[in-house]
Amino acid sequence: MARTTIINSDPFCDVRMHNIEDSAGEKTDKYMVEMQLPDSNEYKPIPGVGVVHGNDYQLVTNSQVRDMVTETISASGLSFKPLRSTNSDTRSHIYWNGRRFSQKWYCPDANIPAPGGSSMMLGLEAINSYDGSCKVGLAFFAMHVVCSNQFYSNNILGRPFEFVHVNRGGELEDDIDDALDQIKLKASSFSQITPYLNRLKAAEVRDFDDFLQIRRCIKDETGCEIRDKQLLDELSGHGVTANLGLTGVKYNNPSSFWNIANAYTAITTHAVGGPRGSDQSSRVLDWLINEATNRV
Repeated sequence: MARTTIINSDPFCDVRMHNIEDSAGEKTDKYMVEMQLPDSNEYKPIPGVGVVHGNDYQLVTNSQVRDMVTETISASGLSFKPLRSTNSDTRSHIYWNGRRFSQKWYCPDANIPAPGGSSMMLGLEAINSYDGSCKVGLAFFAMHVVCSNQFYSNNILGRPFEFVHVNRGGELEDDIDDALDQIKLKASSFSQITPYLNRLKAAEVRDFDDFLQIRRCIKDETGCEIRDKQLLDELSGHGVTANLGLTGVKYNNPSSFWNIANAYTAITTHAVGGPRGSDQSSRVLDWLINEATNRV
């Protein structure tokens, strides 16, 4: 698949609604999103985005989402810190492909023990898009502190929280109170994921044939296809976390579902990344948790 050109690498650049004209040059009731070019006053349609909106569409910019979320987490009274890229001490964990945006934080105040002696912290992701690929909202994940692996799972932290009002043509400010309630709820109830982590730790991979069967089921039932070599390299200590210098990552018992989950999330977090990595993490973890529950 050909890569779509990014016309502005700044996720917070200006965007606007452009009134579409018909073949006679008359303005219609349809609009498209245009983005400002770097170091220019010129605007152009976003490459690869053919979405047409009505005049009741509420454009929400990445800057608005970022500012709203930072205001909300400040009002929560909880300590949130920007999640940094694993290979950078300075760059915040911001995803931007020219159409879809996300930014991530973690909450040291919501911290629970993890199997193996490490800990898990609550993670928060603000999401937005200019192409309709996602609705404006928040996604929550559990971050394994020792390796920054991001555990997305509908089973343990629920589906992403959508800003209902703005997604229906209202104002972003109308969703602040609901977003604040969601953040406080996820933080106060974060310890409720502990039984799921313990199930992953208690569930055993019986032998190598069982491991291969797990791999086949994950591929067939979730559609998540990760190369065997990637997974086996990670489990043997020669994968993406080793390449990133994360020396604290140890797979002392590769026969547990907990280690299988960490190997997958290491790949989805650090090798795949972006919305695709988050989606793969969620689908694989949901499958592993369901299977672990059946086994223990």
